Amino acid sequence: MFKIDQFTAANEAAINQFAYFAQLSLANVERFAELGLGAARESVEQVAAHAQSLAGAKDVHEVIALNSAALEPVMKRAYALSRTAYETAAETNAEMKKVLDKQSSEFNRAAVAALEEAFKYAPAGSESMVDNVKTAMAAAQSAYNNLASINKQIYDTVEKTVEQNVSTVRTAAAKSKPKSRKR
Repeated sequence: MFKIDQFTAANEAAINQFAYFAQLSLANVERFAELGLGAARESVEQVAAHAQSLAGAKDVHEVIALNSAALEPVMKRAYALSRTAYETAAETNAEMKKVLDKQSSEFNRAAVAALEEAFKYAPAGSESMVDNVKTAMAAAQSAYNNLASINKQIYDTVEKTVEQNVSTVRTAAAKSKPKSRKR
């Protein structure tokens, strides 16, 4: 029933998929490393500039004003870094989901075809067993579709929560802007 060329094709597909996921993982590690190094470089530059500004401060009020003014760029950098990391992870997740969905549908199609072929040679009187197997496969496919739907809902909820948190952080950062003092 299972021919050697089908076995070879399945092995080649598995190797290709493994290689694709390995390349995707390496590209993702590279992107996160670049992101982290860029953030570290930028932080060092900002800290050095802030330290120089503090060293030139003439009184406590100026130190407080400099520290307050430094908060907003830090919040913006943190937001940009987290947003970029989130988008990178989301892109990778979408790419992996697309590949796995394609593989799942191909596997289901091949399994159904193999079962249909096997059912042709089923002995007389086994119709109820064949129907039970078909029903079980339909139930498994329905369960997979439900799981995929739930996963999408969770993903959408997480994305909405992230957007709400970003909005909250932006609002808080805008409210914490230093107000100019009148002397």
